[in-house]
Amino acid sequence: MCDKIYFDNQRFNFRNIISNFLDEDLEKLHKTYKFEPRFLDMVAGKNEYELLKNIYKKIITTKTFIALWDLFVKETIKPYFDNEKILYQKIPSLRIFPSHHSVQYVEKITEGFNKHQDSDAPFFHPKFETNFWMPLTECDHNNDLYYQNNDWFRRVDIRTNEIFVFDGETIHGNRVHNESFNTRCSLDFKALKLKDYDTSVLSDKLVTKKGQKYKQKDWYSTQYYYNEL
Repeated sequence: MCDKIYFDNQRFNFRNIISNFLDEDLEKLHKTYKFEPRFLDMVAGKNEYELLKNIYKKIITTKTFIALWDLFVKETIKPYFDNEKILYQKIPSLRIFPSHHSVQYVEKITEGFNKHQDSDAPFFHPKFETNFWMPLTECDHNNDLYYQNNDWFRRVDIRTNEIFVFDGETIHGNRVHNESFNTRCSLDFKALKLKDYDTSVLSDKLVTKKGQKYKQKDWYSTQYYYNEL
């Protein structure tokens, strides 16, 4: 399942919030900030850019940002689920893919891409989740997200007022090497109808998050990962 929804990116201007904090256009972050190493191994979330850590600390985990995030989910994501009760990711995941840098976040690179399903190790996302991907910058064929569509691995190719929606079984991923002249920034997150939350498919297998291990049945819960709306 793949879909696309529109949202008001002026009212919910996550791009500007981050850009204003960094005092730079997001596409040009590589010109202002130093991203080291040039090849970043992010498998299991064991490494990440220092700039990304700072944005989480100073922006994404603040009460102001979270209030806007909760309102965005209420007005944009909940209607996608027919306004039924939902579970959604407490805070979104921010990705930065610097120009002329390389990022690997799967254990095995396939044809130059980080191809994977979110249910793969080490994150073991439950397949009852729906994935949402929101570019904060315009993308090109070198830095876009790709997904499997029948026999083609193709670009998502959406605008910054659009969100790409896909299920947990969709193979997806971006190139390992960003050969674009632009840095790509994006938000992604999970959500689902509350009635689809099924504890019977969650187990004791270990999920790795930022180097820490949690039981899958514990991590994917309202204690750690979801809010209910």
